[in-house]
Formats: sequence, structure tokens, C-alpha cells
Amino acid sequence: MKIGIIVKEFPPNIIGGTETQAMRLAEQLSRRHDVTVFTKRYGAKKDCEYSGNYQIVRIPNITFNSFLSTLTFVSLSIPYMYAKKCDFIICMMMYPNGFLGYILNKITGTPYTSWIRGGDWYFIQDNRFKMWLVSKVVQKSYKYPIIAQTELIKRDVLSVYPDANVKIIPNGVAIPGKIAKGTKIYFVGNLIRRKGVVNLIEAMQDVDGELVIVGDGPEREGLRNLCEKYKVNCNFKGYINPLAIQKELINAKVLVLPSIDGEGLPNVVLEAMSVGLPVVATNIAGIPDVVKDGETGFIVEPANVGELASKISEIANNQSLWVKMSENCLIEVEKYSWDNIIKRIEEVYDSCAG
Repeated sequence: MKIGIIVKEFPPNIIGGTETQAMRLAEQLSRRHDVTVFTKRYGAKKDCEYSGNYQIVRIPNITFNSFLSTLTFVSLSIPYMYAKKCDFIICMMMYPNGFLGYILNKITGTPYTSWIRGGDWYFIQDNRFKMWLVSKVVQKSYKYPIIAQTELIKRDVLSVYPDANVKIIPNGVAIPGKIAKGTKIYFVGNLIRRKGVVNLIEAMQDVDGELVIVGDGPEREGLRNLCEKYKVNCNFKGYINPLAIQKELINAKVLVLPSIDGEGLPNVVLEAMSVGLPVVATNIAGIPDVVKDGETGFIVEPANVGELASKISEIANNQSLWVKMSENCLIEVEKYSWDNIIKRIEEVYDSCAG
């Protein structure tokens, strides 16, 4: 089967959560299918080349303006995709890629699915134009299902579009067969306000241990100053290639995600669980569907500094609890193995083509 994957950015241009999932998805699907990734042209990279078993086609686009970049990418993708004659298109994000799948389907009848990543749903709710484009995708979902990463995201979509046909397929993760053996409290993510790192630093005043912050962003210096103010033992490791995060987490005792807004299903949660690392995370978007409270970690309310500190300490200081949660993580994460994810994606294609 010829499968196309539409993703605006692709490694090595940007290596974020969606981009990493798109790359891994292409690798896994190309074991059994003819896979082409359609993405934006990037620097001096070739317009068309192979990476392993799959092909990358880079589409020209205007780069100096975000809206024009999206517009030209969507417009110029159509002839490239038409020429490829794919049997099935996977659109990574509802906006704008889901709308591109919708347009291609109108022209060629090619089955497609739109995979909600998180921000592409939660951050466009107040934009009427973007929601109008999304509504077109929803209208066709009776035939071409939408994919959500978690049950909570599905419920949120249905609260706006009650008739939408939404299937749940989470992110996939490779399971390395190694177990975390560190002693440190880890945060991994962009250093921006909605990630809630300020709350984590405040909580660490009452936690006995070293905090390691992996990531970079506009709040880095302010967070450094906050650590000094509160005398929090913190190591800012800076940016680490997301493809190396799983290996880095071997050094952790607990992963903490204190986000206050806008998460889908972060790759780092699954990567942590894949090495038996318990997670303390906030009750945001799809996270509670993966982190089982009291079993694979703890769920706390956003911005509740006292609760955050208490749950981090409970795991870090209770080795028998840590071992039990670690074992549960390794069992739970099997649901997210790539073999299981690919099987479910193929079932979505069968439902579209049937």
C-alpha cells in the first residue's frame, strides 16, 4: 500500500513531539508499505530523497511569514501528492494538514485520516477561520475518521462536534529493555510559561533531591534566577535532541510534568514509562489517560505546588512504591508499542477503504 504522511515540519528541521512521531511512524510503516512523507522544504536539503525505506518530499513554501508559509505549503502540496497517487493519507494535525487531506480527497477520492496532536485542537478554539477549516474535516469523518491520542481529547472534540467519528490511537514508543536507575528529579520540555516549571521549582523547596531541567526557551534565565532565590539544587542541561531523551531518562528517579495548559500526549511520558520511570504530572488534556494515578505515578492539579511537592517526595523517598510503580509502567507501556499502533492505523485504513 502507498501511504502518504503530511507533516509541516520534519527532522532535522524541527524535532518536536509531532515531528518525532511522524518520523517514527514513517520508519515503522515503511517496513510493510511504500511510505512518502510530505513536508516543508528546509534549507539546502534535497527536494526529494530517501531516509531508510521511506521517501521524503519537501514542498516549496514562503518562509518569511507564518500564514503565507502555511498557505503555500497547503497549495503546492496538492500536485505533489496527486502525482504520488497514494492509497491512504495520514495528516499529522487537524490544522492545516487535515484540511489538506480533505482537499486532496475532494480532488482524487484518496482516503485520509487527521491525527489530532494536542495544540492543533486546543490552541485554535478562538480562531473562527481555523475552526471553519477543521469543521470541513469533521463533516467527512463519518467516512474518514479523526484520530485522537487519548479518550479525554476525544471527549473534548465531541463536546464541540457531537457527530464526529473519532478513533483513539495514542503515540507509539520503542521499548528499549532498560530500566531507569537514577536519583534525580527530571523535567523535560520547552521552557515556556504553560509548562509550569515555575511551580516545579517552587515545589522543589520542599523536596530533598536534585532537579534536572532538560530543554530551553525564553524563560530559562528567569528560572535560573528563581532557583537561586529559593536555593533549589538545579542542573540546567539545556537542549537535548529528542531522539536522545529516552537514554537520558535512565538517569532519573521521577519525571515531572507540571504543565498548566495545552498538552496532548507528550512523547516524554511514554519514553519515561518505557524505562520504568514513574511520572508525576498535572491533570491536563490527555495525560491522565496515560499516567494512572497511584499506579504508574501521580496526577496532581495544575499549579498546586504543595501537592506537587508531596507526590514527588512520596515516590522519590519510598523505594518499595517506586519499584511497584516502575513495574506497572513497564506493563502499561506495552499498549503503546509500535506493533500495536501500526495495527490500529491499518484498521483505520480498512474502515476508510471498506
